[in-house]
Amino acid sequence: MRSGMIAALAVSVIALSACNRQETPAQTQRDVASAQMKGAEKVDDAIKDANKTDAQASKEVQNANADVELTKANADYKVAVAQCEAQTGPARDACNSKAQAALDAEKARIEASKPH
Repeated sequence: MRSGMIAALAVSVIALSACNRQETPAQTQRDVASAQMKGAEKVDDAIKDANKTDAQASKEVQNANADVELTKANADYKVAVAQCEAQTGPARDACNSKAQAALDAEKARIEASKPH
């Protein structure tokens, strides 16, 4: 029993002395370099994530703006068609065709400006 306590005490003293042992300059330099490298990698990953988030948000804003423009184009078309109703015959047909052509052109422009 007593020899077991002495052995446990000896192991404890050896373990504690290892905690107080100073690293060599080379070990410290390796630890510092490793910590710097891991830190730089984490910063790079964070920057990449932020850039992805920015790009996605920008795309979402562009799509939302395109939706607003499309809504406006459709509203303008409905106003133009309502104005065409004041005309008759071929003038009305030409007016409606002009309103449709304007809507089609605006839709094409909006679609071309959307991010893909």
